[in-house]
Parts: sequence; C-alpha cells; structure tokens
Amino acid sequence: MRSGGAFSDEEIQLLRGLPAVSNVTRDRITYSDTFRQVCTIRYLAGESPTKIFREAGLPPELVGYKRIERSVARWKDAAIKSVSGSDTMTDGEIIAQLAARYKRALATRRSLEDIANTATEPKPAATAASNDVHPLSLGLFDGDTAGIIIRQQARRIDELERDVVRLRNKLDKEVGPNPASAEA
Repeated sequence: MRSGGAFSDEEIQLLRGLPAVSNVTRDRITYSDTFRQVCTIRYLAGESPTKIFREAGLPPELVGYKRIERSVARWKDAAIKSVSGSDTMTDGEIIAQLAARYKRALATRRSLEDIANTATEPKPAATAASNDVHPLSLGLFDGDTAGIIIRQQARRIDELERDVVRLRNKLDKEVGPNPASAEA
C-alpha cells in the first residue's frame, strides 16, 4: 500500500496467502493472533518491527511503515496491560509471561486439533467397543484449558438459546402463538 492507496487485487491475494494474515480488504489488514503474539514478544525483546514484518512476508513497502508502527504499538500496549502487575515488572518478566501464555494457547490449539482429528477419523470395529475411553477423560487438558473450553461451549449454548427465542418470536409474529409452546 503506497502513499495511502488501496491494495490491488494482486496484493490482496498475496497478503491472503500469508499465515500472518487472517483477512485483508482493499484498505485493511487483519493479522492472525499467532502473528500478533509472536510479533509483540519479539518486539519487546528488542527486535525491529520492520524486520519482523519482512520475515513474515509483509514488506513495509507494501504494508506501510506507519501501519506497522501503529499496529505494533497497539499490540504492545494491549499485551502489557494484559499482564497483571506489569507496571512493576521488567520487560524480561513481561516477555516471560507473554511467552508462557502463548505456549499455553498453542498447546490448547494443538490439543483441540488432535481431538478434532480423532473425532473425524473412522474407528476400526475392534476399537469401537463400549469400553473405549474418550480423549477428554485422559486428562489431556490442564484446568485452565478445560475452563476455556467450558466457557466457549457455554457461550455457544447461550448464543443458540438466544437464536431459538428470536426464531420463536419471529414465528409467533408470522403465524401467531403456538398453544403447545404457551403450555410449556
């Protein structure tokens, strides 16, 4: 993006193909969580934002120096605020906490991918017996990870329940209330 101009179709395609980019439009780039986390940690460790972006396939001549500068500053501020007690911690301690958080997030993602892969793989008849142990009961997750999964599922259930209410209200407006649902 040169001189504030919009990205061309070719540039958009190039950017979309990068692991560091989760989405791109004519005038906006959304970076992946992993890239933002790694970039912030490397920046706090003293690396140049321009170097980090270049290594990720995001040359500043394309992305824009100002965009890089503003993004990294925003991510750094958010990361530091997210570390409790950061106002009294050294940069090294903040980096260590962020790196530990990133490792936990990466381990969680891998565990979830393993479970998803296990769930989609067909089971041979010999192992499909009723005494199989579900992967979640093997203690794959620490308490933090299990808590995250439970919160995500609870949030999804809440969304679905709100959708059901919204659809019932819409149906009631279109065809009138259902006497059976009034009894429930």
